[in-house]
Amino acid sequence: RAQRSIRRAEGVFHLMDASIPVSKVDKQLSGYIIEQAKPCVFVINKWDLVKDQTTTEEFNDYLNSEFSELTFAPRVFITAQTGKNMHGLIDVAVSLYKQGASRVTTGELNRLVEGAINTQQPPMRRNRRMKIFYTTQVAVMPPTLIFFCNDPKLVDPTWQRFLMNYLRDSVPYHEIPIKTFLRSRDKSRASSDSTTTDLPGPEAEEVANEDEY
Repeated sequence: RAQRSIRRAEGVFHLMDASIPVSKVDKQLSGYIIEQAKPCVFVINKWDLVKDQTTTEEFNDYLNSEFSELTFAPRVFITAQTGKNMHGLIDVAVSLYKQGASRVTTGELNRLVEGAINTQQPPMRRNRRMKIFYTTQVAVMPPTLIFFCNDPKLVDPTWQRFLMNYLRDSVPYHEIPIKTFLRSRDKSRASSDSTTTDLPGPEAEEVANEDEY
């Protein structure tokens, strides 16, 4: 039921009990949220029971260690019994919806990617270096980017994370998942393992035959 709700949702409140450790189910659900590319808010309930033993900064560090792929997701500390900070939770949800509908111009994206490359070059792989020629946003909800490059197989996972963190610092959708695809500029080098998405109409054609990050 939780997975079905995540698929249908435009955003997810991942409710957690501050007084008990993160569970295996929590991690499984977070993985499914990432897989479905859904905006997520970690809602930390019963904060009044533990705030004297730990700070919000310490609890955030704990969440970052447990959910390393969702460090960008905002956190809201609430006490459901009294309704404390519930209005703040709604404000965050509205903000994530606006982020999901945002677009960045092709020119700005290419300037950001150029800045990332100038800051840290992609490493050599197979005696070659990945080169990104062009980047564009093709969809919203979630924001979806295509990177045109010389060979998608040359992407280095560590540099990939650096690039996404670099972009998150500047794009207006820094607290939500970003779908990214690599496309070879030379189509003869495109991967035989094509990836498609559920984007409607012509946007679905745009991301066909991509390698997804």
